[in-house]
Amino acid sequence: MNTFVYRSSFPISKELLFQFHENPIGFQTLVGGQKGVKIIKAPKSIQIGEEVILEMKILPFWKSVWIAKHISYSKNNYFQDLQEKGPFKKFQHLHLFLDDAEGINSSILSDEIQIDFFLWPISKYFLYPILYFIFKKRHGTTAKHFGVKEKLIFCRYS
Repeated sequence: MNTFVYRSSFPISKELLFQFHENPIGFQTLVGGQKGVKIIKAPKSIQIGEEVILEMKILPFWKSVWIAKHISYSKNNYFQDLQEKGPFKKFQHLHLFLDDAEGINSSILSDEIQIDFFLWPISKYFLYPILYFIFKKRHGTTAKHFGVKEKLIFCRYS
């Protein structure tokens, strides 16, 4: 198992960035806009215990139900969800909000996913571009919401 990390800087405070993710509009904007994803149950918040149920189109003939539960939360710092049912052997997603050394109105969003899939470590090579494009779009959508431009810091397995 590895951890996939996608990290970008944003020219806004981490509190503002966190607030977007905490607000239900953040979930709708980031997840509802993904092609092939149907929201069955949206979370009311990102607090511990909240559940998300999605129906995902994996291939034209294969859909999968994905159930995730929020398992940790620290206001303006992080929240984390864990797949309870879905296509992965393990998918634990930490949304981390960090101060940027560039100043008070600059922050870093780091999506860190502990992931395990069938035929690992071979599968990590075909999952990488999928994860890269998903998080590139999500970070870009977040930046667009604020009318700013995000800057990719790095994207890799650690």
